[in-house]
Amino acid sequence: MRKYVFILFILLILWITGSAYWYVCRIREDCKSPLQEIEYVSPDTQGISEDNAQTTEASALQASVEEAKAYLISSGIQKVHFETSSSITDISVIPAEYLNKLKLYLDNHPETKINVTGHTDNTGTEAFNYRLGTLRAEFVKSFLINSGINTDQIQTSSKAYNEPAAPNHTREGRARNRRTEINILI
Repeated sequence: MRKYVFILFILLILWITGSAYWYVCRIREDCKSPLQEIEYVSPDTQGISEDNAQTTEASALQASVEEAKAYLISSGIQKVHFETSSSITDISVIPAEYLNKLKLYLDNHPETKINVTGHTDNTGTEAFNYRLGTLRAEFVKSFLINSGINTDQIQTSSKAYNEPAAPNHTREGRARNRRTEINILI
């Protein structure tokens, strides 16, 4: 009898561990790799004077920020698509490289804003779709905040079904319209 209780206890522990992993890593997506860290090399180890090292660091940072800006401009508007009447989706479609460069650029340009706009298809009432578009934009905003982006730099809005990306009379068109767009106001 003790053997069965012990086995059931082990199975319970495995079940709890697996459920916690599934919730944290799959549902909340908190197990993604952290943002890349920049390695700091001491001026003493490189034989560089302190003033020269600061100038080199500043110019390297400026070059990285400009590279990030070019990448963000070339990437265009990022889109996250949703299921019908849903304000939650798999947001892993946003590349980690995009998030890293976005954070780097925004940290060095605090005046820059991001506009997150929620869109819907034409299923449902106008009031419902405005609310759904707002919830979708807030969902993406929460993801960006959890990725380390400053809350004050993110604006949200809803266009409901007023700016379709495709005609709403086909299933594929409606699927393309159920989206949130991330636009950087550089």
